[in-house]
Amino acid sequence: MLNNDCDLAVIGAGITGLSAAIGAHFRNPTLKIKVFGFPFDSNTAKKGELRNFPGWDEIIGLDLIQGVVNHTDKFHMESMIDLTHETAKEGNQELNKEIKIIEKVDSQVTAISKTNEGFDISTDDSNVKARAIILASGRPDLKYSIKGEKELEHKGVSHCAVCDGALFRGKKVCIVGDGNIAARGALFLHKYCRKITILCPNSQFDCDSKHKFKLLKSGKVKVILNVKNIEISGAQIVESVKFQVENEEQTISVNGVFVELKDKPDLTLFKNMNIETNDQNFIKVDQKNSTNLEGVFAAGTVRGEMEYAPVVMGDGYKAGVNAANFLT
Repeated sequence: MLNNDCDLAVIGAGITGLSAAIGAHFRNPTLKIKVFGFPFDSNTAKKGELRNFPGWDEIIGLDLIQGVVNHTDKFHMESMIDLTHETAKEGNQELNKEIKIIEKVDSQVTAISKTNEGFDISTDDSNVKARAIILASGRPDLKYSIKGEKELEHKGVSHCAVCDGALFRGKKVCIVGDGNIAARGALFLHKYCRKITILCPNSQFDCDSKHKFKLLKSGKVKVILNVKNIEISGAQIVESVKFQVENEEQTISVNGVFVELKDKPDLTLFKNMNIETNDQNFIKVDQKNSTNLEGVFAAGTVRGEMEYAPVVMGDGYKAGVNAANFLT
């Protein structure tokens, strides 16, 4: 195996992908593993407070990711060269040289192709060969689906309430989204903003009851359901949001808009690999997280798993164990 190649490539460096790498390592410590992606740009890193995560009553998503990154950084292996080699006989053994077993590659994967030996993975600056792959790329943000969103990005429009919420201290803001993502964002903004309006595109705001109770208890948060045709307006910065509810047009004055919508998994990297998906475009897997393509596994929200950190973490770990079994 060449130095740049690996046994297992994990596409996605969030909580799912990093857990998959750890699971594979513990199942077979001799595997060389590469994890592609940006841990601190993951969904978990942007979630703010996570409650009732096993072992913690409360933990910040960024701290959780940092802890898992630190964990993966500890895995090394001593390089044991062939003692029958001539240089070894001459006493040049490099027995104490450390090699990273789990290597994080801070690059975006641009293409994946199947070969007779496994898979070719291309990034912006390298090419890597792998014997097996775990797809853990999650669900991306649904960006630029709202009129005015792109034009006013960084001028009051943000895609991460946790990242940018403190910039809107004392302001009126709105969140476009649904579920726990929007609920957590609103609860985080509660510490900074004067008024928060959640514009939900669905007929129900579907979040955990604990989040819902806190939102109802808050005097700052209002939820509007069945919102359609959203338009963000402003001359130089965000000034207002216009939308429709049951054919009635409404406008609210705001200083900031947080778009917290999730898209379907982006599977363009794998379009030439004929991986089976369901009617919602999530990857199909069996009980071992294996896809229809030998050597390709999938874990987390990319296969439609619930977006709960402990759930996708466990799913990633299981996929890593099963991928290691396949390679072994």
